[in-house]
Amino acid sequence: MRIRLALGGGGVRGFFHLGLLQTLEEAGVRVTALAGSSAGALAAAAYAFGLPLRPEPILETTHDPELLRLAKSGKLQSGLLFLKSLRRPALADPERYRQGLTRLFGDARIEDARVPLRIAAADLVTGELVVLDRGPVVDAVLASGSIPGIFPPRPLGSRLLVDGDVAEKVPVSAVADLGTGPLVAVDISNPGPIAPPKNSLEAVLAAGEASRRRLKELALARADLVVRIPIKVPIDTFDFEKAGEVYALGRKEGERLLSRLPRRRLFFGWFGKAKKQ
Repeated sequence: MRIRLALGGGGVRGFFHLGLLQTLEEAGVRVTALAGSSAGALAAAAYAFGLPLRPEPILETTHDPELLRLAKSGKLQSGLLFLKSLRRPALADPERYRQGLTRLFGDARIEDARVPLRIAAADLVTGELVVLDRGPVVDAVLASGSIPGIFPPRPLGSRLLVDGDVAEKVPVSAVADLGTGPLVAVDISNPGPIAPPKNSLEAVLAAGEASRRRLKELALARADLVVRIPIKVPIDTFDFEKAGEVYALGRKEGERLLSRLPRRRLFFGWFGKAKKQ
């Protein structure tokens, strides 16, 4: 059985991707191509270079306890607002993350992956989706995860790159022309707000989020199947303590995905009419 994967961003919720990938690998499903954005880029690269698909190795090398502390204290959002007044480039130093990625991938290059791999970032100036298919894995994953305000933009040639989620939350278009088999998009977004905004700041944030959700759904409509993280309460981007819980959800949804994939003899002509869930 063969599939293609587009893995979306979502911080610690990216461990959902690892759980899903581990389940697929154990079932003998062949991933013929994959693309990832932000946390999805890290998970895609881990799979493409044969890293263990478990939370511990990646958590040990990439999580930032300072960001966890800020997120839990509620100071992360206020810190971003504070940046605007001081004109600082970012809230966090990406060096810890770079060192962790280097321990994981060394000097590996995207074009040397065992399966076709693309990493999605966004051009900060134009808003365009930038698809990286060659060059150092560490640099590409850093650029794809450079959340504006949290991490500084990453220069690449004449471009200034930031988090791929800015351009395409789930990078379906990045993998559409690669590999064989149905294209499965994996969305690890938090559930949308259920209460109206209480102040002007919340209204501004809600408007931006509504726009991103609309763009995301347009991208997901181009996939053959959609997998969504089954959570009703939001999980903070940097709540690393939830990594194990999120990984377990990925394992369970991987089993559900297996049941949704048709037998080989039904592949032809089926996915044009498939009902997305």
